[in-house]
Amino acid sequence: MRRALLLAAFGPFLLAQAPITTFTEDFFNGDRRKILRAMGDATRELKPRDAKYLAECGRAYLAATDKTRASETFKLAEALEPKDGKVLRLIAQAWLKHGYRTEALEAYELVLARDPGNKDAAMDCAIDLAEAGMVAQSEKFMNHFLAMEGSKWEAFVAFGKALLVSGQRKKAAPWFARAIAVKPKEEKVYMEIARAFAETQSVI
Repeated sequence: MRRALLLAAFGPFLLAQAPITTFTEDFFNGDRRKILRAMGDATRELKPRDAKYLAECGRAYLAATDKTRASETFKLAEALEPKDGKVLRLIAQAWLKHGYRTEALEAYELVLARDPGNKDAAMDCAIDLAEAGMVAQSEKFMNHFLAMEGSKWEAFVAFGKALLVSGQRKKAAPWFARAIAVKPKEEKVYMEIARAFAETQSVI
């Protein structure tokens, strides 16, 4: 019944056929926006009911500056999997990466509202927001993750690195210290922290 309703609402959108495109070398040397739209169209046609693929298609449309089509695709993905935190995070991340912070924050909030037990999704959201310099919002998701998983040092290092990416060294420091406190005898912890500083050039 649910799928029938979805098809009724989005059927014309799903069944719309993109113009026939020949994917030649010349095509991929051509206009970037046309490439993105064509890849989105092809993926959507092959996986019309896979919410994760649709979320990625929406991101392609955003990159092609086609906000209208991106929004339609995101709505379809959300309708198919309204409680899947990973799908909701993909949608939020797409909005964020392309500068739509209001839409992004609304989508990120849905992750906690609809799939609060999804640790991986919460962690991914925290990293996305930290890298974008949205520290308060990122800490909300990271603290939510911490309440569910207090001993995953890899997550603490990853979050610390994300904060370094946005120049938030003081905010990153407690998370690196927490990681070492969890595994003080694990050499990988020290190496991953060193890598985080080296890769973000956060030496001074």
